[in-house]
Amino acid sequence: MSDPKALLPQGLGDAVERAASAIITQVVPRGGGGASRSGAELSLQWPDGTVRHAYMNHDVDRAGAGDDAAFLREAGILRALSGPLRDAGVRTAPYITSVPELRALVTEKVAGEANFHTVRDPALRSAIAADLMGQLAALHRIDAASVEGLGAVRTVRDEILTRTQAIRAHVRAHGDDPLIHLALDWLENNVPPEPARVVVVHGDWGAGNFMFEGDRVTALLDWELVHFGDPMADMAMLCLRGLFQPLVPLPEAFAAYEAAGGETVDLDRVRYWRLLFQTCFASRARHEDPDAPPPPNLGMNMVYSMVHRRVLAQALAEASGIDLPEVEMPDAAPGALDRSFNIALDDLRDIIVPRIADQQASVKAKGLARLVKWWQAHARYGPCYDAAERNELARALGRSFATRTEGREALRDAVLAGTIDRAVAISLVHARVVRENALMADAMGSLATTHFAPLE
Repeated sequence: MSDPKALLPQGLGDAVERAASAIITQVVPRGGGGASRSGAELSLQWPDGTVRHAYMNHDVDRAGAGDDAAFLREAGILRALSGPLRDAGVRTAPYITSVPELRALVTEKVAGEANFHTVRDPALRSAIAADLMGQLAALHRIDAASVEGLGAVRTVRDEILTRTQAIRAHVRAHGDDPLIHLALDWLENNVPPEPARVVVVHGDWGAGNFMFEGDRVTALLDWELVHFGDPMADMAMLCLRGLFQPLVPLPEAFAAYEAAGGETVDLDRVRYWRLLFQTCFASRARHEDPDAPPPPNLGMNMVYSMVHRRVLAQALAEASGIDLPEVEMPDAAPGALDRSFNIALDDLRDIIVPRIADQQASVKAKGLARLVKWWQAHARYGPCYDAAERNELARALGRSFATRTEGREALRDAVLAGTIDRAVAISLVHARVVRENALMADAMGSLATTHFAPLE
């Protein structure tokens, strides 16, 4: 019989066995958590014969959105909620072990499913959402001072400025995207006052990050962004996750949270945090960085990144009180390569994906199909979109550019130097992301047009 650990990245299985003091008897690779982590179902057996079925997520290449500190916080809160804080009423998958150097987290497998989007009955959706928001109220009621492993409790202003400075440092090191700089400028000039209470913030709250069975939530998932902070940050993240997986109408969710004993929902604070999180997510795209490790699912990762950039540009204009002009979208005829792209896509959809038994391989094949659609759009529309952008930049900056890159660098320099009108700059970056979104549209499906749901 072959070693089941061979289905895991090299060294991961041995590391988990050492950390858990158990042996792995079965491995079923899974698609993993979103676009940033891979996963696997494990069967673990201890020397006394005890067997536990577990789920492990891992990011052995450190390609995901989190960092090592985030991983340690996630492991810390799960240990706490599985141990000293188990009576807080917050339901999680019981912690088993972790391997920080490989960002591998192993928890007990719990009953239920995570596919909230498959629930069609409105009454059942509302009941599950009400229980979920009750869970959030329970989490926010925990005395922050009683929780270990999440670092020091600090002011929300300090947290915000630490976040914006970290994002700015990151973007300075990776191309100085003017969209991100413009958003950071607004955020740093509009920091909200301190909240009434600092709480334990889940950090990635919303559909897709919990298990449920019937109308009851069985476990809250994906704690890698947990921290102390403003309770409205979780409401904002509910808005962001709603871009991809809506829960229920936001006013209904907010009312359920308040009815369960949560804080009073402050919509202005929700809007602020929504823009901050959107800026953070949009800043992380490194698809063109040759030094960046490959993400577990590049196609899906690019889709998520594109949604964040498009929605950020719109939200920034709204926050800044700017009416965005219509974006020029020139058309182009299909090129000589168009038929070959279509044949490749047909093969992926009709032959390759249906015959793949490995769920992880199937997820990657679907991600590849998204990339092929993006390449196809680039081949057709890329040249005319480039010309449109160069012309816009030339009109705004008062000089012509031989290449799109040269024009984008001039805009970046003008934003950093503060020599371009802010409204003009936001309109230019918005036009750029609208065209980038159009190139990804076929790969994105309905996500190509998704937007923030109404707050009230």
